[in-house]
Amino acid sequence: MITIPPKLKTAYLDGSFGIFVGAGLSQGAGLPNWETLLLELISHAQENDMLSDAKEADLLKLVKDSSKYLLVAEELREVLNTDLQKFIKKRFDDDSIEPTEVTKKTIRLKSKFIITTNYDTLMENSYIKVHSKMPNVLTYRDAATINYNILSNIPFILKAHGDAKRAPNEIILTEKDYRSIIFKESGYQSVLHVLFSTSSILFLGASLKDPELNLVLSYIHNIFHGGGPSHFALINSNEVTSVEKDRWRKDYNINIITYDPHDNHKEVENLIDALILLDETRTL
Repeated sequence: MITIPPKLKTAYLDGSFGIFVGAGLSQGAGLPNWETLLLELISHAQENDMLSDAKEADLLKLVKDSSKYLLVAEELREVLNTDLQKFIKKRFDDDSIEPTEVTKKTIRLKSKFIITTNYDTLMENSYIKVHSKMPNVLTYRDAATINYNILSNIPFILKAHGDAKRAPNEIILTEKDYRSIIFKESGYQSVLHVLFSTSSILFLGASLKDPELNLVLSYIHNIFHGGGPSHFALINSNEVTSVEKDRWRKDYNINIITYDPHDNHKEVENLIDALILLDETRTL
């Protein structure tokens, strides 16, 4: 069993707690991670005669290197053009895809907000199943509303990279897209500053290889230089070294909690269960 770090327990019980959800939680429901998405886009482009055999071979070679994901994404956005938003809509806005138990349990956690870089609708569908009502779903376009919800203590789900259901043409896919919203939109910058400076955030379904997470961490580093509240990330023990754990703590104030991925990542669900039990025990 994973032990809940004391600072995480304190943040959860005093209400200064938020969640960051990465692609790992959606994969269990059959949705793609970064590499798989890029491979699917390459295949789609090739099947529709948008790629030469030589360019397809180059992209397939590049996608094997996680540091090249954003480069491949930039090229595919250019190649696919308007076909990209049609693909994203069809792939991620699929009502037949059911949320996993882990996703539904994540919704049960008493968090001030959930940030997700996923385009799909699993978080909001889980919220409806758990709470029998629609959540407040916002994107990077809604900085003023996000700020209002923070000040009014209204929980919300932030689709940080866009929403396949509401606006598939506005999804964030490339580094150019991301830097455009995070470094040029002052309102959104302010919102992220508040979220990361007032709450301890638990990262779930994240990976050190995720380009989205690395970009978020770069932003955190720029504004806090390692300061602010302590954050926590559940990371597969096979994907992180002791040096990386040390750097994340020193550079981003993110404490890595490693888990054994056996039994379909059961230890992730165990930690979520333990946090839920904390709240249930307090209300007895």
